[in-house]
Amino acid sequence: MFTHGLFAQNISSPVSINLPQGIAVSIGGEIEMEFIDVEGAGGARNEDDFIKKIETRSPHTRIDKAVIDFTVSYSENLYYMFEMRFDDRKARLDRHFLTYKSGPYLVEFGKNRPKISLTRETESYPLIGTAFWKGREYHLDVSREMMAGKLEIGTSFALKRPLEYDDAAEDKSFKMLVYDDYEKLDGQTYEMGVRGKLSLGVVDLSGWYYYGKLIDDEDWLKRLHYDFDDYVKYEADNVLYNEVNYDHYWFGGRASVVVPKNILRAEYIYSKDGYLPRSGYYVEAGQYLKFSPRMENILLLARYGTLAIGGDFEPKLKDSHTWDRTMITLAAIAPIAAEIKLKMEYYFLDEKTGDKSVNDDQLLIQLEMKF
Repeated sequence: MFTHGLFAQNISSPVSINLPQGIAVSIGGEIEMEFIDVEGAGGARNEDDFIKKIETRSPHTRIDKAVIDFTVSYSENLYYMFEMRFDDRKARLDRHFLTYKSGPYLVEFGKNRPKISLTRETESYPLIGTAFWKGREYHLDVSREMMAGKLEIGTSFALKRPLEYDDAAEDKSFKMLVYDDYEKLDGQTYEMGVRGKLSLGVVDLSGWYYYGKLIDDEDWLKRLHYDFDDYVKYEADNVLYNEVNYDHYWFGGRASVVVPKNILRAEYIYSKDGYLPRSGYYVEAGQYLKFSPRMENILLLARYGTLAIGGDFEPKLKDSHTWDRTMITLAAIAPIAAEIKLKMEYYFLDEKTGDKSVNDDQLLIQLEMKF
C-alpha cells in the first residue's frame, strides 16, 4: 500500500479520498450526443465562392459536450463549484465560482454567465441569448432578496467579455457577433451593472443595465473597424486613439408567467458597442403534456426570436455577422428514463444577407444524459 496526499490506494481495494472534517464533495455531470442535419446540399460539387465557408451540410453525429461538475461544500452557506467540459476536439475548465449566502444576501465570485442568463429548456438558445448572455465572464456579483423574496436586486463588477463570433444554432457556417467567453487580453476593460427581479403573483418581471468600455484594441479595431465595412461611416479607420468611441452598454427586460406545466416568456435586449447598435427579442410558449398514464410529461415548445443590426449598417453577403436574423424554434422534449431526455428540435432560420438567400434550416435530435 502507498499513500500520497489525500489519496490512499491498495491494489486490491478501490481508491478512497480523505477530506478534512466538515468539507463535502459532490460530483455530477451531463453528456449530450446529437444528430444534426442542415438544409442545403453539401459536398465539393456544390461549392462556389460563397459556400466555401460552409463547415458541413452532411448529416452528422457528434458528442456536443460531456460535462463533469464538482461542488466543494465548506459549510451550508459556502461552496465552490467548478466544471470540466469535453467535446470531440478539446477539454477545458468551463465555469468555476465561489458562492456565499448570508441571510438575504448572495455573493458569487468567479467565472460564470451573467446572472440574468436563463437555464434553457431547449438545446438552442434564443438568438439574443447566444449574442448576450451565453458567454462566461469573471465577476463579483452581489444580490439581496427583499419583500419576503418577492423582490431581488443585484449588482456586478466584471471583466468585460470580448466581441467574438458564435453559431446561431447548430450549423457552424454563418456566425454572428456575440459577447464571448472571457480571455486574457491586453487592454482588458471592466463592465458594471445592476439588475432587479419582481414577482407579482404568477408574473415575474426582470430588468438590467450593464455598461463599460470596449477592449483596446480587440473590440473597436479588430471587430468593429476590420469586420464591419460600414463602420467607417461613423468613425474613420485611421482615427486617433484618444478620439475613439469606446462606449459599451446593453440593457434588457424579461417577463415570465409562472404557471405549473406551462412556459410563457418574452424578452428584449438592446446593445451599443461604439457606434454599432444591435437589438432583438423573443417570445416563447410551452406546455408539459402527458399522453398516457405510463408516460412522463413531454414538453412541447415554440419560440420566435430576432436579432438585428441597427443604424446605417447594410448586410453584406460575405460577412454573416452583418446579417439580420429571425429564428423559429419548434421542440419536443421527452423523458425516457430518470435523468435521460430525448430532444427533437427544428430551427427555421431567415437571414437578410444583402444578396442571395441562404438555406440554413436545421434539425437536431439529441440524447441528453445527466448524472
